[in-house]
Amino acid sequence: MKSIPLTFLKIFLGINGFFITFLVMIFGFDQPFLLGVAGGAAAGYLSSALGKWVYTRRFLKRNGITIQDYRYIEKNLKEAKTKIKRLQKTQFQVRSLGAFKQILELNRLSRRIYTIVRKEPKKFYHSEQFFFYHLDSVVELSEKYTYLATQPIKNDQVFQSIKDAKRTLHSLEESLQEDLMNVLSNDIQTLDFELDVARKNKK
Repeated sequence: MKSIPLTFLKIFLGINGFFITFLVMIFGFDQPFLLGVAGGAAAGYLSSALGKWVYTRRFLKRNGITIQDYRYIEKNLKEAKTKIKRLQKTQFQVRSLGAFKQILELNRLSRRIYTIVRKEPKKFYHSEQFFFYHLDSVVELSEKYTYLATQPIKNDQVFQSIKDAKRTLHSLEESLQEDLMNVLSNDIQTLDFELDVARKNKK
């Protein structure tokens, strides 16, 4: 929820609160300059905090979640962001084009799910498999795969491990695709419903 609109709202309210209070205290009540600055600073802080509180309440209401839900989801989003950064790192360590494309697609799917849930936190509960299982597996396996693929020693055992890891990553890619579909399921159903209504109205 640390979005650009919220940041601008806090800055706007803070600056306005400061200057209005400062001017009223200096010119309206003939207070000393330093007292006006202190009063303006306090008013600016309170205005910013109040704006954030109102924005947060509206955000939670619009998404149908409680503040406890949001804190829980935010914690998991923060952990997921760290894991996705690790996954992005492996993408530039592989040497084969095929491996690069595979990890690129895993990155793309992971970032897409993360971005959707970030904007609409209630969708977290449609993507718990991703956050608690699939993302961990993808990151750990990608790191191990990259590590083995970049080793100078290549024997049958190493080649087999790389092959197995690649096959498992492909399976996990399919799991991430299913996770993305789960996150989008309500949107797809809503769109289908609206299309049905539109067709009926047309008839």
